[in-house]
Amino acid sequence: MALLKDTEREQLRQLVKACLLEISKLKIELKKSQNETTVSSETESIRIKVVQEEFNNHLIKKDEEIAQLQDIIQNKEDEIAELEKIKVNFEAIISRPKKDLTSFQSQIYLLLPYDEDTSENLYTKLRTIGFSELSNENFEHALRNLERKGYFISTPEGDRVLWKKIEK
Repeated sequence: MALLKDTEREQLRQLVKACLLEISKLKIELKKSQNETTVSSETESIRIKVVQEEFNNHLIKKDEEIAQLQDIIQNKEDEIAELEKIKVNFEAIISRPKKDLTSFQSQIYLLLPYDEDTSENLYTKLRTIGFSELSNENFEHALRNLERKGYFISTPEGDRVLWKKIEK
């Protein structure tokens, strides 16, 4: 290799220095850019977490609202069911009596369920509906008359008697 002249060496040295300086600048810019990207991604992840928390809180509130509305709906359905019972009882009380029954006997027949039950339970059901002045003796007498006319059937079971309404 031929020896370089001093001026050429000096130019080459200056060129290498300039390149090393440029490389240092680029390294600094790269680190700066990487730091900004890291900070930017951290900021973005924080924003995402905040949005997710807001969304979850919003969902929780909506779920609570839905639960409250379902409770309201259930209460209204219960009220409607109760009003339907009252309507059926009212219609039974004001309906025309059956041909061979008195008005009172007809009301008892229409108000009592078809399920087999004791006279005590049937009497309690009538008292609950509103027959507060009805005595147990009058009720027993009315049941016997309804049985005689074929509207109820009694079945002795041990020490108690079960009554069953017959559809007519």
